Amino acid sequence: MGAGFLFFAFFVSVVWGQGAVASDRKSAVSGVPPRVNQARRFMERRGWPQFRSRPAENRFTPLLSSQLLGASSGSTASTAIWQPLGPSAVISPNFGLVTGRVSSIALDPSDPSGNRVYVGTTGGGVWVSGTAGSVIFTPLTDAPAAFDAVRYASISIGAVSVQPGGTGVILAGTGDPNDALDSYYGAGVLRSPDGGNTWTVMSHTADQMFSFQGEGFAGFAWSTSNPQIVVAAVSQAYEGTLVSAQLSGVSYAGLYYSTDAGATWSLATINDSPGQDVQGPLNLFASPNGNSATAVIWNPVRRIFIAAVRFHGYYQSSDGVTWTRVSAQPGGGMTAQMCPTNPGTIGSLACPIFRGALAVNPLTGDTFAWTVDFNNQDQGLWQDACSLSSGVCSSQTVAFSKRWSTASLEANTSLGAATIVDGDYNLVLAAVPAQQDTLLLAGANDLWRCSLAMGCSWRNTTSATTCMSARVAPYQHALAWNGSNPQEIFIGNDSGLWRSSDAIGETGSVCSSSDSSHFQNLNAGLGSLAEVESMSQVGSSPYTTLHHDGRPGCEWHCRCEKHYRAHGRLVADTWWRGRSGCDRPQHS
Repeated sequence: MGAGFLFFAFFVSVVWGQGAVASDRKSAVSGVPPRVNQARRFMERRGWPQFRSRPAENRFTPLLSSQLLGASSGSTASTAIWQPLGPSAVISPNFGLVTGRVSSIALDPSDPSGNRVYVGTTGGGVWVSGTAGSVIFTPLTDAPAAFDAVRYASISIGAVSVQPGGTGVILAGTGDPNDALDSYYGAGVLRSPDGGNTWTVMSHTADQMFSFQGEGFAGFAWSTSNPQIVVAAVSQAYEGTLVSAQLSGVSYAGLYYSTDAGATWSLATINDSPGQDVQGPLNLFASPNGNSATAVIWNPVRRIFIAAVRFHGYYQSSDGVTWTRVSAQPGGGMTAQMCPTNPGTIGSLACPIFRGALAVNPLTGDTFAWTVDFNNQDQGLWQDACSLSSGVCSSQTVAFSKRWSTASLEANTSLGAATIVDGDYNLVLAAVPAQQDTLLLAGANDLWRCSLAMGCSWRNTTSATTCMSARVAPYQHALAWNGSNPQEIFIGNDSGLWRSSDAIGETGSVCSSSDSSHFQNLNAGLGSLAEVESMSQVGSSPYTTLHHDGRPGCEWHCRCEKHYRAHGRLVADTWWRGRSGCDRPQHS
């Protein structure tokens, strides 16, 4: 996902208006980057004939219901009958069972066993596990009636979160924020008051001035000072920009807050200094669709929220309503000169934060920030040290003053000498308490681990693109750990879900044969989540279908679906995998 992809993100709005390129056209349009043509073909295969535009709406006129609601029809998302044909998971040679992209993980904090786990997925909605031993997940959002009233409904999930206190409230932000061609856009916040049994959808703010349509959700954070307050980080869903899914002048990325546990939402105010607002309900609209917030956390010791905002920097808030710029930003590059307020538009491309990841150790109050710039250049992993004493931080000021070396995670590429490869696509951080220590987990293409007490000497725990000794797939998107048992860690990536029960306690040399013993593959009970790229009938039989999907570890493989008709229904019988056609059948 390098510079070519990022350039494409800004270029596409200009070139797409010329109309879509026919899928069988051999030559690229003169002056159009290859990724633009790739995106056009990607969308054409999904029945999107041309770039769609919408007339601008007046932001200060409340949204009409017709803008947000779909036209009624005899068959709705919740009443239409579909039969899943699978495959639920397929066997890959290097990683075992794989199922699809997991974008978010949330453990129910009221369940000390760690058995109740909610998983947000890019291609399959929200799933939940509630059983000990063998982990079996159940889909919760396959056909919620809430979608019947929303135009362009989406079960592409960017963030999922559980309200503390055992209330049963679950939030799922629709729209994938990971900046890829298949980062499908969302339609708002799904909210369940009863653990996922029923859902409602919030597609806009309470004053109807701002919409979530076409955007993605990068995270939620709950206050422990007032558990009714929750903040959402809303970011760009890249595919939404390709098809103009946003409502012009209304859809808005940024920071939002709720004071009623996610039932209603309002746009927060972010300011760099008095009178210099980055966003706010009555401020100039930041064209084209706001400033993406890429991460948000709550620090229960400092009792503040901290968030990362693209091309601006890091901000803090005690109530989620008003945010101020952190005075000591991580690194020396995020100065006021490099990161101006720029009212009415996005921040400066020169501001060295395209994506920021955040983590907090809730026992020590220490906060950690990891940042990449527009060219995926590493800006460092920085710590705000709370220096806890008698239950409070020694300094009341957030200051990212301690840098931990991430040189082991960097690569020298054409983008620069300190590249976090694909950092714009996968960048996730966790700070896990370990008695008197903090274990840092840094997820990019691989998952890295270090102990601060041991000086943070990084170990690549997955080596997914080299020796693959851990049998954990690449492209890490989500990390979560059990608050009652921090040794239990969940990892979500492009291929599904894994778990470690010993805090990934690998020993010996990297690529040791024992590395895989520290992970458990949980994909047997999850999915299917895969993106089907294409389908085709095979031979003369109407009951054999060939389809291609692109799960890591299975690229360019084919699956043959052999099915039959029983009682008037189409039922999946067996899935096979082969490199060419349907040879060498393997049951999944």
